[in-house]
Amino acid sequence: MRAVYYEEFGTPDVLKLGERPVPTPAADEVLVQVAAAGVNPIDRRLRNGELQSFFMREWPIIPGWDVAGRIVDVGSGVSGWKKGEDVVGLAFTWLLHHGTYAEYVPVKAASIARKPSELSFTEAAALPLVSLTAWESLAEYAQLKAGQTVLIQAGAGGLGSVALCIARHLGAKVYTTTRKENFDYVRARGAEHPIDYTQVDYESVIRKHEPQGLDVVLEALSGDDVVEKAIRIAKSGGTVVYMNNEPPDMAQIASRNIRTKFLHHRPDGESLARLMQLYRAGSLALPPIEVMPLESAAAAHRKSESRTTRGKVVLQIQDIGNAA
Repeated sequence: MRAVYYEEFGTPDVLKLGERPVPTPAADEVLVQVAAAGVNPIDRRLRNGELQSFFMREWPIIPGWDVAGRIVDVGSGVSGWKKGEDVVGLAFTWLLHHGTYAEYVPVKAASIARKPSELSFTEAAALPLVSLTAWESLAEYAQLKAGQTVLIQAGAGGLGSVALCIARHLGAKVYTTTRKENFDYVRARGAEHPIDYTQVDYESVIRKHEPQGLDVVLEALSGDDVVEKAIRIAKSGGTVVYMNNEPPDMAQIASRNIRTKFLHHRPDGESLARLMQLYRAGSLALPPIEVMPLESAAAAHRKSESRTTRGKVVLQIQDIGNAA
């Protein structure tokens, strides 16, 4: 099968396009013929050698977790799925080896959902990681409710674009950080108060509008100052969810009864199925998607590293046609 893989850590230049063996699904997995694969910041971070203490590795490594495609084989212990079904899923494992930048990938049966026919493969492939992460952060852990306030960092990015829509769906009052040229975009996705972080201190702006602080902060940025700011702008009794950092060692977390968590997404097929229905119904808007061919994976990683993308980048792996 054609696949993009790497045999050492490094820049996007370590990504190679070549032939790899077609994997065999384990008892609890299905084998998916991949039509499209989403590109996420975690892909480039792992390629660059970050988070080595969290994952095991078997070289060479095919990157990618987001997938949309068709089941072509079913593990011996899997029930409820059959060959020929079109699915969307999150091909996450703690062993990095088989990823979605390939024509075939094994995926845990518990981590897939049926792809709505209204969504194309490229649209579906853009959704699993960011949608599950945003939903688990805002709706499940933070229990964001109508009328509450929330800050979503980097609102024009892949996670931010989806999190804004989920926050609006939940009825929250939404602040977000982004460049001024993205203001109309983030407002259309649910942000009432966009803040140009390149021109003003977002902490001061939020403090002016919300003197008591925010109910929820979804902190997708990194750095010591950023993670501490998240605590300072949270309301006493509020919630801060971190995407890239452990919560800081600050006495006011306990003294002000702030709930904090470094959230790792949960590859949950049932939750993903419910989210697919929200997209299908139009309750959640699809993010803008830039589609690139598999052979442009290195360019896709460079685009991700620029931190100026709007929405999601998706690799088109192969044309598998419509389901029979």
